[in-house]
Amino acid sequence: MKLDPDQNAAFAARQELERRGVLDALFDMGPAAIIVADGKTQQVIAGNSQALALFGCDLRQLRKRRMADLVPAIRSHRTVALLNRLRTCPGRPRQVRLKTDEQREYLVRVVCINAGKPTLIAIITDETAQAHYRDRVQQAESQLTTTINALADGFVYYDNEDRLVICNDNYRALYPQSAHRMTEGTTFREILQAGLDAGEYLDAIGQEDEWLEQRLSAHSRENSMVEQQLSSGRWLRVQERRTPGGGRVGLRIDITELKHQQARLERMMLTDELTGLRNRRKLLDDIRDWAARLDLQTGLGIIHLDIRRFKQVNAIYGYDAGDRLLRQAAAFLQDAAQTHGLAARIGGNEFLFVKEIALDNPKLEELAEQLCRGMSDPVTCDGQRVGCAVAAGVAILDPREPHDESISILGAAEMALTDAKLNGRSVAFFRPRMRAQALSDGGLTRDLQDAVARDEFEAFFQPQVDAVTHRCFGFAALLRWRHPRKGILAANAFLGIAQRAGLTEALDTIVLEQTCKALTHLDRIGRSDLTISVNLSANQVADPKLLPHILKVLDRHGVARHRIRLELLESTLLDERTSHYLSNIDNLVKAGFVMELDDFGTGHAAIASLRKFKVNQIKIDRSFVQNLNLDLQLQALTGAIIGLADRLGVGILAEGVETTAEQDCLISMGCTRAQGWLYEKALPLDQLSTFLARFEANRP
Repeated sequence: MKLDPDQNAAFAARQELERRGVLDALFDMGPAAIIVADGKTQQVIAGNSQALALFGCDLRQLRKRRMADLVPAIRSHRTVALLNRLRTCPGRPRQVRLKTDEQREYLVRVVCINAGKPTLIAIITDETAQAHYRDRVQQAESQLTTTINALADGFVYYDNEDRLVICNDNYRALYPQSAHRMTEGTTFREILQAGLDAGEYLDAIGQEDEWLEQRLSAHSRENSMVEQQLSSGRWLRVQERRTPGGGRVGLRIDITELKHQQARLERMMLTDELTGLRNRRKLLDDIRDWAARLDLQTGLGIIHLDIRRFKQVNAIYGYDAGDRLLRQAAAFLQDAAQTHGLAARIGGNEFLFVKEIALDNPKLEELAEQLCRGMSDPVTCDGQRVGCAVAAGVAILDPREPHDESISILGAAEMALTDAKLNGRSVAFFRPRMRAQALSDGGLTRDLQDAVARDEFEAFFQPQVDAVTHRCFGFAALLRWRHPRKGILAANAFLGIAQRAGLTEALDTIVLEQTCKALTHLDRIGRSDLTISVNLSANQVADPKLLPHILKVLDRHGVARHRIRLELLESTLLDERTSHYLSNIDNLVKAGFVMELDDFGTGHAAIASLRKFKVNQIKIDRSFVQNLNLDLQLQALTGAIIGLADRLGVGILAEGVETTAEQDCLISMGCTRAQGWLYEKALPLDQLSTFLARFEANRP
């Protein structure tokens, strides 16, 4: 009898599996309970460990039971009938679902095999547990999907064949033009190509093939991070990492706002936020680039512009007015730069204008004057017209000259600007002499700062006398510097530099404090009738806090207000903020202070302004006194000033009287009050008592 080759192979395989113990292992390792019984008697032959656990017995106990006895919920005769049918139809499995009293459902699959002896095999699966596991899996999958979709960033996972497994809604939203290709099983390259075809990647337009290869190369690395700009305007940070199984997990982080902030920071680093002009850093870069392209016949004109007394504009009219003034000046420069060059704001109220020029005919003075006039146009703020004055310093960058590292071209223009302001001009050109002066000023500025810290400044007091009665009625406070090497220096030796160094406020406070100390000293020696004149600078008069500051100092020393005489320079009358000064001075007068006008005759002030300022006394400048007795024309001018003061009911005092002849001439004109070296130089506090006793000893 010839055997079927397939049967032979199956038989051989079963024998080999049995010899190796594989069948036993499969019988015991399956997830379901398995029971084997005799087909005729239904006596249980064997059961795996899962069956023993299901029926709560050991194998010896299980072998004592019949198949029909294992399911008491079904009547025995029905079970026997079912098993008999299986025996008559071997190889055809049947299944039945059973539900226990504990509401657990089981699926029982039974088959009869006839391998010499009919044998029943029952496989019992706990359907309730399976349903529970399926629910747990579905719940876990749902939670995973919810979690991924809750991410603020785009999330994606590709398997080890680079096919899409899952991505969240944010990932699709970031790439709307290729989102239709983001289906399970689509490769990363296919999705990327769909975005390229739709022009979705802004940084890829025009170089699609090269961009694609670079992107795929980054994607293939173990870890990668790239930045990506989309056509929608968004910027994404793409972070990807390989998983242990060879897949790839990725995040797409929207960094658009971060990029905007970086751009704003870069603009802030290179431009002025208020005006939109270049700042100093950007200007220097532009000048270097521009200078490198110049030929030997062409240079750069550098114009450094400064809005004068800008601090007082802010103090008087408010910062909004100051900002409007700056923006208007910047707009004017920007318009001029469109045809002439470039403009920058390099400080609070300082600007630079650069123009390419022909070295043989630069024509910069006229341009600088035009810029000064244009920037000086007033602005209207809260119904008030706010004006300003502008000064300019001019320097020329000449490529034919060797570059001097010790002084930049911007520094040269700044020195010229300082010279213009110091000499009252609107425009000044840089000259080599300014270098030495700047170095000297720089050293003196440091000395001044140290001197303030070391308390080296002191108020001296020059007597003010009645030349007819030979009586002293007061003093003028004058600042002196007790220099450790140069001795006592008058104010004209350092005051200009102190103003440029921003030290005037500290020096003004020193003078006021020491004046109050001098008045208390005079009280102690019985001279409470004497007053002291203190000079007020234009900056002080412009300060809205001047009155409370003075009152605070006087109250601390217990000095009466009428003992302080406040002096104004005549040039104050010409300031563009005169209307504000009038209000401030009026408040000082109402507070009980006596006002005087110093250096009268040098500032060309309008005579009518004398009454507006409520001045109690004017002081004739020494230029109208020196050699008065020898100059008839000077006598006519000085006599006119004295007559004017007399008609206005304003007191008058002559400064700088040095000779008896000058004194007698003044007395003959009706001016008896004077101060000058004829009577005494300025004295320190400890010499005032001696002077008073000596000077008034011969009083008629």
